[in-house]
Amino acid sequence: MSRLAGVRPDRWGLLLARAAGLVAYALLAITSAGPARRWPTVAVVAVTVAGGVYGWRWPREQWRRRLLGVATIGAGGIALLALNPDSPGWVACLIAISSGVARLPLRVGLGFALAVMAGLSGLAVALGHPSQAVSLAGAAASFALLGMILGGARERAEAAERLLASERAAGEATAQAQVYAERQRLAREIHDILAHTLSAQVVQLEGARLLLARGAPEEAVLAQIEQAQRLARDGLQETRRAVHSLRGEAQPLPRALQALSDAAGARLVVTGPPRPVEPETGLSLERTVREALTNARKHAPGASVTVTLCFRPDGVAVEVLDTGATDGRSTLAASGGGYGLAGMRERAELIGGELTAGPHPVGADGKGYRVWLKIPT
Repeated sequence: MSRLAGVRPDRWGLLLARAAGLVAYALLAITSAGPARRWPTVAVVAVTVAGGVYGWRWPREQWRRRLLGVATIGAGGIALLALNPDSPGWVACLIAISSGVARLPLRVGLGFALAVMAGLSGLAVALGHPSQAVSLAGAAASFALLGMILGGARERAEAAERLLASERAAGEATAQAQVYAERQRLAREIHDILAHTLSAQVVQLEGARLLLARGAPEEAVLAQIEQAQRLARDGLQETRRAVHSLRGEAQPLPRALQALSDAAGARLVVTGPPRPVEPETGLSLERTVREALTNARKHAPGASVTVTLCFRPDGVAVEVLDTGATDGRSTLAASGGGYGLAGMRERAELIGGELTAGPHPVGADGKGYRVWLKIPT
């Protein structure tokens, strides 16, 4: 029962056809035998049918057991012909030849076919029917050829099934890996945002607590609290932006960088034909530009800033270039905010990008600062 329970639904038709063939063969062989040979015929037929059932049970890898099964069928057919030349024993021999060539290794199957062919021909000659020996040999060769065709078709079908199963497993593994990667990206984004925002808030609120404990002026305490509030608001906005970007709901990269550039009074230049980018790539580029523009306002007030977005065949790059401070220190210099170029560099390396930042003389005064990020695609 366990063997039958494992039969695939599409194989039930083949199983029933085999069973019907065995039953028909057994009935024809027994009814064609005379009363004196009835019980020996029943015994030979029973052994032959048992060999057929036994040979069907084993997979291709256990071909020795398959060989035992088909050999029992062939030997049973020859024995049945020896008992009764008018019996359908030759049918069992031809089926054994075809099945052996189809289901055994080719060299083993052909050797088995030659052995059964020799047995059939020798028996026909021994019984005084040499002309039948030639016809039986021809039929055996034809069934051997049929077995080769069926065996090749079976191997191709099994190879196709294995390939399909492999592709299905690979697809499932890829989908699962994408799910895990997406979870990791979301966790990393939320962790980085919350870790930065909450730690900065703790510092600001601790400063406010110390100021209150020392009796500092109300204005100083309010400034600390307002800064903590700004950090919380910025963190919330950054979290929403990250989630939208990773879901693929963010606006196109040129439009997002244009909005950042307009807000910072910078100029945006786009080179190369724009194309969609991966959500994490777009988020890294957008964050780098935001951080670079914030640093330019803090450390180079009054500078002319240019943001260049480059769509290249081998990737996407962004450059933020400022001309250096012109009117003294900015009031934003002590405002904090942002995630730091060091953090941006680490995030870029996680997705195979490269970030460089440093002085880059622009103009005759030798001032300027350049941030460059390239992410391959």
